[in-house]
Amino acid sequence: MGDTFRRISPREIGREFSRASKSYRRWAVPQRRAVDKLLSAFGGYLFNKEILDVGAGVGLLTERLLELTPSVSACDISFKSLKENPAPRKVLCNAERLPFKSGSFDWSVSSFALHWCDWKRALPEMERVSREGLLLALPVKGSLEGIGFPFPPPEGVLKLLKPNLYWVEDLEIPFRGRDFLLFFKRTGTGKNPNKLLSAFEILKNPDRVSFYGFKVLFAVKFLK
Repeated sequence: MGDTFRRISPREIGREFSRASKSYRRWAVPQRRAVDKLLSAFGGYLFNKEILDVGAGVGLLTERLLELTPSVSACDISFKSLKENPAPRKVLCNAERLPFKSGSFDWSVSSFALHWCDWKRALPEMERVSREGLLLALPVKGSLEGIGFPFPPPEGVLKLLKPNLYWVEDLEIPFRGRDFLLFFKRTGTGKNPNKLLSAFEILKNPDRVSFYGFKVLFAVKFLK
């Protein structure tokens, strides 16, 4: 996905999320469900640990991490989203080049973020800055089938990450018609470098979107 995705610059992506920083929490229903599922499965490993939330945005995951430990750092490419984030330490940066020394955190975690960057660079960076492990919730190929967005292939992610445990689960977007289109605007996720359908085409023939949801890869990798 890396080369294809360069059609959208990190600056453009950050700008879109900044525009949606006030509305994201209300509309990000599948994103919030992904956080719930990720921490229900693996949150026990994070008690009183030093954690980096990669692509943290406004903080759907961050706020839950703060229930487990006070030592949470959040990083993102969207300045306005980080302003909404409750983390005590916030860093504006690109996930492909994390500005931290190797082994700076016990765990690095990411939910619904790495499909917006070159995941082939971001995953090794997450591993580099972590001492104990990585947690991941990542939309993969098969998500929003029909719109053409270049989601990462799950087999490629698994080959690179080599997780100890993983599964893929469908998370539906509970909106249709105009609200389905508003979902992307209100969450800042409307940029699509491979767009196959216009908004008009989706409204006129909603069946052209064959899956109104995300296929999410949940994974944990232990480093020791």
